[in-house]
Amino acid sequence: MSVPELLARFDTPVKRINAVIATVAIVCAVLYPFVVESPLVSVGFVALIFAMRNFTWNIAGGLTGLLSLAHVAGFGIGAFAVAILTWTHGWNVWLAILAGMAVSAAVGVGVSLIMSRFGVNAFFFALGTMALSLAIAGIAASWSVTGGNDGLQNLSADEGLLHLQWFTNPVPLYFVALLLLALMVIGTAWMVKRTRFGRSLAFIREDPQMAASMGIDVVRNQAGAMGLSMGLTAVSGSLMAQYTNFVSYDSVFSMEIGIAMMVGAIIGGSATLAGPIVAGIGIAALEEALRSFDVSSSNVSSFTQILYAVIVIVLVRYGTDGIVPMWNALLERLFGDGRDPDPEDLEDERRDEASKEVAHA
Repeated sequence: MSVPELLARFDTPVKRINAVIATVAIVCAVLYPFVVESPLVSVGFVALIFAMRNFTWNIAGGLTGLLSLAHVAGFGIGAFAVAILTWTHGWNVWLAILAGMAVSAAVGVGVSLIMSRFGVNAFFFALGTMALSLAIAGIAASWSVTGGNDGLQNLSADEGLLHLQWFTNPVPLYFVALLLLALMVIGTAWMVKRTRFGRSLAFIREDPQMAASMGIDVVRNQAGAMGLSMGLTAVSGSLMAQYTNFVSYDSVFSMEIGIAMMVGAIIGGSATLAGPIVAGIGIAALEEALRSFDVSSSNVSSFTQILYAVIVIVLVRYGTDGIVPMWNALLERLFGDGRDPDPEDLEDERRDEASKEVAHA
C-alpha cells in the first residue's frame, strides 16, 4: 500500500485524531515496561489480559450479536490445558495452548449449534451458555485430573520463550501478551473488512432473518464466530496460568470473569474493535488504583461491579453504544466529518426544500 493510499484511509478529522491517539497508545504500550518498576509491569500484563478477554468475547458478542456467558469456560479451558498438559504431563506450553484453543473452539461451536437447533432468543442463549460454564466449572471442581478443590500448581523450574515462563521478570511475558493481542486485533480487522465471513457477521448482528434472506448461512456463521471467539479466549487463560503458576476451578471459571468480559466489551463499545480494549485496560488500572489505597480484593470486586452497573445505566440513559462510539460522536460534533458534501446529497436536499415550499404554497 502506497503512502497516498494509506493517508486516504484517514480522510476525516475524526479518523486522523483517532489514528494519532492509537499511535501514541502503541508507543506507550511498548515503552511502558522500561519506565515503570516490576510490580507495575505485572499490572500492565493483567491489563492486557483483561483487554484480550474483552476483545475475544467481542468477536461473538459485539460483532455477531451473541450474548454469551460461555467464554469464561473458554478462559478456564485455556488455563487448565496448560496446567494439565504442560505442568503435569510435560508437553511444550505452546502445544498445550493450541490444544486448549482447539477444545475451547469445539465447545463454542457445539453450544452455538445446539442453541441454534432450539431457536432460542438472546436471553435464553445467555442462560444456556451460563449453564454450560457452570457445568464445566463443576466438573473441574470434582475431577482429580484438574486437582479438584486444590487446583494445580506449576512446579517446573524451566524458563525462557520456549517454556513461556519467567519467574522473576514479568517483562517478557508482558511483550508476549502485547504481541498476541496486536495479532488478534490485526487479524480480526482484516477478517471483518476483507472476508465474506467477517462481513456476514455484521448482517447477522443487525438482523439474522434479513441475513438469511440474503443467502447467508446464519447458523454456520454464528457457530464459526463462537468457535473463533472462544478459541482465542483460551489464549488469555493460558497466559494467565503461566503468570500465576496456579490454577483452580474457582479462579478461572468464576462467573464474575464471564460477566466482566461481556459488560467490559459493551461499556467500551461492542460494535468497535478498540472499545473492549479501552475498557479492559481502564478497569485494570482502576482496580490497581483502588488496591494502592489498601482496599481489599473483595471490596475492589464489589466496587467494580457497582461501577459496571452505573456505566451501563448511563449508556442506556443517553442512548449511546459505549465509550468509544461516544468519543467518536463527540469528535464529529466538534470537528464534523471533514468531507466535502456529496453533490447528489446536495441535490436531494434541494429537492426536499422545493417539495416543502410547494407543500406550503
